[in-house]
Amino acid sequence: MSLEEIADVVNKLNLKRNVNFELCDTTRPEYLCEYSGLVVLATNENIYLRIAFSKYFPLSFPEIYVDDTSVFRAHVGSSGKLCLFDSSAILVKQNMGDQVLIDCFDQALTILNIVPSSKKYNDEVCREFDSYWLAVSTKRAYSCLNTGDIQFGEYPMVISKGVSVVANTKNEAEAILQNNFELTINQDTFERVCIVVRIRDSSSMIPLAKQFKWSTIRRYITENTSSSVKRQFRKFLNKQVKHFVRYLLLIYPAKDGEILFGFRLEFNNSRFSKIENSLTCKVENTFCERIDYNYLLSRGGAASSLKNKNVLLLGCGSVGGYIANNLCQVGITNLDILDEDIFQPENVHRHLLGFDSLKPNQYKYKSDLVKKELESKFLYADIDSMNFSDRSVQAFIQETHRLAHYDLIISALGEPTLNLEINKILASYNIDTPFLCCFNEPYGIGGHVIISNIDKHSCMQCLYTDPISSELVPFRGSLVAPDQIFKKNLSGCSSSFVPYSCLDSQQTAISASRKSIEILTGKLMNNQIITWFGNADEFLAKGFAVSEFYINNHQKQYFESVIHTSKDCPVCTKTLEG
Repeated sequence: MSLEEIADVVNKLNLKRNVNFELCDTTRPEYLCEYSGLVVLATNENIYLRIAFSKYFPLSFPEIYVDDTSVFRAHVGSSGKLCLFDSSAILVKQNMGDQVLIDCFDQALTILNIVPSSKKYNDEVCREFDSYWLAVSTKRAYSCLNTGDIQFGEYPMVISKGVSVVANTKNEAEAILQNNFELTINQDTFERVCIVVRIRDSSSMIPLAKQFKWSTIRRYITENTSSSVKRQFRKFLNKQVKHFVRYLLLIYPAKDGEILFGFRLEFNNSRFSKIENSLTCKVENTFCERIDYNYLLSRGGAASSLKNKNVLLLGCGSVGGYIANNLCQVGITNLDILDEDIFQPENVHRHLLGFDSLKPNQYKYKSDLVKKELESKFLYADIDSMNFSDRSVQAFIQETHRLAHYDLIISALGEPTLNLEINKILASYNIDTPFLCCFNEPYGIGGHVIISNIDKHSCMQCLYTDPISSELVPFRGSLVAPDQIFKKNLSGCSSSFVPYSCLDSQQTAISASRKSIEILTGKLMNNQIITWFGNADEFLAKGFAVSEFYINNHQKQYFESVIHTSKDCPVCTKTLEG
């Protein structure tokens, strides 16, 4: 939009809203032009606003600034720029720039007219608090504390090369600095004490400013904490100190979740004096970057109820690797991975791991590499790659009691013989651990998730038992017609593989991961089979044939059903009879 067209848009605003915005003499370099004008708020306060237009207007919204930044206002940054916090409600109309400007102007006035002492004002301050606090902070600290459990407490803060971590223990803070921030713990690393105080529910947020006095902070805490917290804080205030440094973190219970913010307090008295009476206290605002488990998971839509669940994953190949990643992302912290395969270059393009996991002449086990990858990505992941001398599933299941130690067993082996053996062991030894198997079909025509051992009315082997002859047969839900061979090899039998892509593996892994969450949260009540259907054009072009099941169901794209009992199944029917 040209300068003349923008001028016309501003004139329409002036007429429709009875204001007088005029072109500014100077414009910041990131904008095409700026207009300034006086507006009157609902409180009769006069305030000057600047409206800045970029060269992309009206595809981008105009930016609105408050000229006077000496007064703190909700949703106004330190530069005076207003945050139009619900800009998604403003429809960008290319041919109606005047309406876009009017909508933004009206929203700016709605924000500025929020009464400072009202509950709405306090709620809006809390919504933007982290952005505000970051702008006025000179210190930063990472917090691993689960604030929901804290009323008042003292916790260790470990500082290395300017990076500060507060945690429940010194060892935990040091582990995060070393393992996650790749910092060395040495003679230059030092420790501080951090006091954490919970503000009482229904209290207002601390009166905001760019610089705080110790007396303001002290008074806010004593006036806005419970009696028990106040007593403990009083003990701190009564300490006699000379040169003394403490970090102070406040937990504020806001409408949309707890806010954590803090201060670095440095007392320098000429002689020992009570902290409460110290006149020389340097206060530095401290921004708290929360990295505690509950906060990180809630921000990612994960479930904290999964934290203490124990999961066994058999196979971390193309499907299993993505499942492991998904489980860690949704909140699983205790994951055991069993896989005897070595990660090699030909695995790269359909595996979670990339080429950076390969070292010349030093190829490693997939499970060890997946452990390293996920523990570096997810702060609270605790993965056992089960590096036994014999990493085979066959050896592991010889000790059947191990299977009872888990809340869920997932098999991404793609080996029906082993899956059926585990199914049989669980039934024969009356082990209640749910069992989920998943695998792909060739050439992207689909994938399956089979869930058993949730109820005792059927089992996995029901899907491999002929309902007429009662004989063991290939998987009855298969998408391919029987008696076909799909494995390919490019350089001999040792490198043979079933052709499907990483997208197929991710599709199956997503289905398996969703069902895993349902199992672990107690939402799944029966044995199920889930199938997703892909396109069969390439498969058919290769001369292969699909099954009747594929023909009858592929247009649905997704199939889900309980597993029906096969009356002659040699596993679950014997268990029921017993």
